[in-house]
Amino acid sequence: MKGSTIILWVLLLPMAGGLLSCVLGKLRAGEKTSVKNRLCNLIPTGITAAVFTIAVFLAAGQWRGDVKTLRLLGICGRDLTFTVDGFRALYVSVASFAWLTASVFYVWYGSHDRHAARYQAATLITLSCTLGVLLSADLFTTFVFFEGMSLVSYLWVVHEQTAEAIRASKTYLAVAVIGGLVLLMGLFLLENTVGTLDIEELQTAYWIAGANGSSKTLFAAGLCLLFGFGAKAGAWPLHIWLPKAHPEAPASASALLSGILTKTGVFGVLILCGRIFLCHAKWGNIILVLGVITMLVGALRAVGSIDIKHMLACSSVSQIGFILVGAGTSCLMADGNGAAIAGSILHMLNHSAFKLILFTAAGIAVHTVHTRDLNKLRGFGRNRYGLMIIMLTASLGIGGIPGFSGYISKTLIHETLAEVAAEAGFGYRICEYLFLFAGGCTVAYMAKLFVVLFLRKPSEEVLAAEAKQGSAGGPRATMVFLGITAAFIFLGGTLPEVTMVPLGVRASRIAAYVPMHHAPQWFSWECLSGSLISIVAGVVIYFAAERPLVCRKLLPLRETPQYVDRMESLPTLEDDVYRPLLLTVLPAVFGTLMRGLEVTVEHLACAVFVLCKSILVVMDKIVDAFVLLLRRSALRPVVEQRSITLGEAICNPIGHVGNGFRRLWNATFGRKKPKDGDCVAAVNRAREGLTESVKLVSRSLSYGLMAFCIGLLVLLAYLLWSLR
Repeated sequence: MKGSTIILWVLLLPMAGGLLSCVLGKLRAGEKTSVKNRLCNLIPTGITAAVFTIAVFLAAGQWRGDVKTLRLLGICGRDLTFTVDGFRALYVSVASFAWLTASVFYVWYGSHDRHAARYQAATLITLSCTLGVLLSADLFTTFVFFEGMSLVSYLWVVHEQTAEAIRASKTYLAVAVIGGLVLLMGLFLLENTVGTLDIEELQTAYWIAGANGSSKTLFAAGLCLLFGFGAKAGAWPLHIWLPKAHPEAPASASALLSGILTKTGVFGVLILCGRIFLCHAKWGNIILVLGVITMLVGALRAVGSIDIKHMLACSSVSQIGFILVGAGTSCLMADGNGAAIAGSILHMLNHSAFKLILFTAAGIAVHTVHTRDLNKLRGFGRNRYGLMIIMLTASLGIGGIPGFSGYISKTLIHETLAEVAAEAGFGYRICEYLFLFAGGCTVAYMAKLFVVLFLRKPSEEVLAAEAKQGSAGGPRATMVFLGITAAFIFLGGTLPEVTMVPLGVRASRIAAYVPMHHAPQWFSWECLSGSLISIVAGVVIYFAAERPLVCRKLLPLRETPQYVDRMESLPTLEDDVYRPLLLTVLPAVFGTLMRGLEVTVEHLACAVFVLCKSILVVMDKIVDAFVLLLRRSALRPVVEQRSITLGEAICNPIGHVGNGFRRLWNATFGRKKPKDGDCVAAVNRAREGLTESVKLVSRSLSYGLMAFCIGLLVLLAYLLWSLR
């Protein structure tokens, strides 16, 4: 190990806490009291607080210019390397704060959860893996922790163990495993081509490899890496896991899945755009198109959704699209790409803050009323003024309203996209219009959510829940953390030069960037116009499309609408493309091909066997003829001279004498009945028979006993003779 051990503490503390949670869960198995359950939940809260403290210390040191590194030698056959620069210090602090908030919230949310220990163990181990991804200094280290994070966070999705949760967890795991395998393939191609996976060295290695004619291989490696990172980020068309996993996971886990884990995928995309494919127009166009499609698909699904957590999950897909638009735009700018990169990073930061508030607030509502249906959650927050202010802040921020932090990041992305559109042509202008339209959809669905929760009359389910549990605004400790997050959103929008801009400039150093020529005039008409267009579009969408689209009956504004999900019956990629393709079409196609190949191979093998047999028969005939020819010409048979045994030497003369007597008999007395046969052969056969009989007798037990008795008699006679 070389470097700063404080980085190692950041990684090991949550891992040790996860193992401790497993042990505590086993020790208190069978106990169901909420007091002991909450006591068990406080331990992970303490560990996440310690990790957040260390993260703030690292960020403060980096702000003073103290860049810490760590290298773990000989892990997985290689070295694992970590570093703390501006982006990593920022996002490690954000991630640990989000984990701390989620842990505090789960003390209240999971007070009666039978599987709290399992959840806490998965949460802490996932934190360790997530921090490993964000602190990684090479892509191999990124991959190791990336896969660990994906596999352990599966326990969040399947936590409730309902049929829907199991199905969603299978989708999540399938996307994670397939994405990880393709990512690994990309790493193999990349290292084989450029010779390194060190993030700081990738840009130089890329230019050298491109100069040597390996640009196509590098592009293929980049596409594989984009597949793996995009799957975790939730980019189209691999976004299918977000709308399924977020609603089924506990609310505290949903906030982390949306706010932090998706950003690990975006982290990889930023490395690709800012280190490898810098100023690569083709690559920038691919990322830009993916970003536009992703933000539109997510926004339109969110507009029509009536499941509060499904709506927020689709919103996450849309906001990831905004971030990808900024990343793609940075590759299209020859200079001054720092504004696009800063916009993407700041929108990552803002989205983490927005979804931490929105998913936690949604969790409070769902946990209280025990439903995710907006019609049944209607009026939940009408008397919860603290929750109302906090959620209004997050809603205005994610909508890009001036005065809130989302406006700053979206303005940076929009201004750079407008600059590219002004120089490059009409296609990019279309992307800019779609960007503003997606912003309008964001305003529309957030307006629907806020109006339903805080401005409508309460539903019967809400009234019943309040009569049973009261109308408290939420767990107080959680509200404090949400209030801090809301204050950041407000200060980031009102004092951008003090808060957002310094963070964006420092964090942009993760990429090889060119600083922006000048900071935008945030509240000038040029910057405000884009936000105002999205706001007007959002109002139009809400009143002209949202209410008629999702209401059973178009009612006056003052009356309570009944929302329905009219997009539920529309085709989806997972159910109508991926599952039929993977479970039906591909098995049928490859099964048919393999059966045809099996028949073909079988016939080919039979033909080859018959041919080989015919060749061997012909060769056998040729060899036999050749051997026969040699035996009749050059190689005459030689009579083997065999040595005569002692028995033959004795029996042969006797046989010859017998043959003489036989011939004499046939010549004299046996003329009428001559005797045939060979006495030599007869004598030898008799000898062989006698020999075999002797062998049989000598091997028998009787012969052994008789020989033993004879030996005893001889010994007795010798003794009597000697005593004479």
